Amino acid sequence: MLQEYTVSNLERNANSEQSIWQNNSVLIQLLGLSPVLAISTTVTEGVALGVATFIVLFLSCVSVSLVQSYINYTWRLTWFLVIMASYTTALEILMQWHYFQLYKQLGIYIPLICCNIAILIRMESKSSKVPWKHAALDSARVGAGYILTIVLLAGLREFIAYGSILNNWQLLIPSSLIADNSQISIHDGQLFRFASLQPMALILLGTIVAAKNFADSIIAKRSNTQYEPIVAVQRVRVTGRLKK
Repeated sequence: MLQEYTVSNLERNANSEQSIWQNNSVLIQLLGLSPVLAISTTVTEGVALGVATFIVLFLSCVSVSLVQSYINYTWRLTWFLVIMASYTTALEILMQWHYFQLYKQLGIYIPLICCNIAILIRMESKSSKVPWKHAALDSARVGAGYILTIVLLAGLREFIAYGSILNNWQLLIPSSLIADNSQISIHDGQLFRFASLQPMALILLGTIVAAKNFADSIIAKRSNTQYEPIVAVQRVRVTGRLKK
């Protein structure tokens, strides 16, 4: 049994008010990184996955807030996952119907939206405890921050790797509006192939995080406030004590 419990800055951020810049789920909390690193090869794919995640996040958080009084506390996580999976499945079917080429590009990361820990944390820490209007506003901020981050990272990677932005934008148009004989532009050359690989995605994301922290420190100095970088809690062993 734990002898001491210390709440880290990261845990406090998860329970605090969300904002696009100050408490970004990717840049600050470092949550949901797998799809961000894997799909951010082009702006088109980044926009698609960001919007898809936003839809599931928004609907799931609002739904949890509306039915919070009917959810048994012991089984709350199970119900959260069921709600997330339901909206993810519905979204996947709609994408197969109207955006099949884009769905094939995104692959497994559409059904994996229901496993995004950033969504689950907002449902648990915020949406299940506040009225639906507050849950809607909070989830909209989280989703907007997620879209902004993945599009920024995707734009950098696409420009470095291919020297273009939104080269395959036609994938964002519903299949019913595209002529059968139309050709979707696909990247046929690479300026810097390493930028399209996951290691470069991690390097660029780390650079963005570092740039944000540097900007925050400059802003804090100009406003005469103390800047406190996030320090995660360290655990000695499973049954040991938590320490800073």
